[in-house]
Amino acid sequence: MNYISIDNKAGLRSYLEKFEDKGLHIIALDIEAESNLHAYGEKLCLIQIFDGVNSLIIDPLKIDNYTLKLLFENTDILKVMYDAGSDLSLLKNSADIEIKSILDLRPAAELLNYDKKDLHSVIAFELGIFLEKKRKYQKHNWKNRPVSENAIDYALNDVKYLLALKDVILAKLYAKKLLEPFLLKNLQIQNKNYTRDPEDKYRKISGYSRLRDDRKTVFRKVFDIREKYAKLCNMPPHNVIQKNDLLKIVNDANYIDDIRFPKRFSMNMQDILHELRTAIK
Repeated sequence: MNYISIDNKAGLRSYLEKFEDKGLHIIALDIEAESNLHAYGEKLCLIQIFDGVNSLIIDPLKIDNYTLKLLFENTDILKVMYDAGSDLSLLKNSADIEIKSILDLRPAAELLNYDKKDLHSVIAFELGIFLEKKRKYQKHNWKNRPVSENAIDYALNDVKYLLALKDVILAKLYAKKLLEPFLLKNLQIQNKNYTRDPEDKYRKISGYSRLRDDRKTVFRKVFDIREKYAKLCNMPPHNVIQKNDLLKIVNDANYIDDIRFPKRFSMNMQDILHELRTAIK
């Protein structure tokens, strides 16, 4: 697939200036990110755009956040996306970037009650284009460089047909008198506060809510120790200590002796074991 590659801030600024000079106002947009799957934390890794003529791959790992905001926070560019909520959350919480002026087509899938509501299924139903679903890219390490051409093709497929899909969907929503509910849902997506409550990282772990208050305090200490060492080793926290093991440690101090750390764990195991034992006393 032919595409323009942008891997520096001058290139992105130049593209945006030319975009404005041409009087354009709409793009299809998607991102790929790392979310505690291969490394510690969340990180924007790839930006895919289709502007009606050109497909673009932007490497955000080589561009500063201020320049990226010129794209994402530009209110004069309508950004057609699909199921934007997770992308909005990741960018807000990992980079303090807000995506402005969004048209999210995912609410239309609910309103129009498609049998299958994932993007590829909706594209197949409405446009008759059947995209290969490559499951291996669902867990792809998008931080790796260079990004393979097959991975880029996969990523660009998620934006290549969004503008055409938008035209079909808006016409169908209008015909079914569903356009206003769709617009309302989009405003709700845009106006939602995506800043995460720091307490969520504890509360969302299964079993935490059932702990006594004193055990919750211990759980947080154990949880924070895991976070500390995951960050030091640049590993996903669940690869250091599994979620289920966190609760087992809190409920049974002897379970610490049964923990098996992965080979990638580069720290002195006695250090983390000592901190865990101290935390649960």
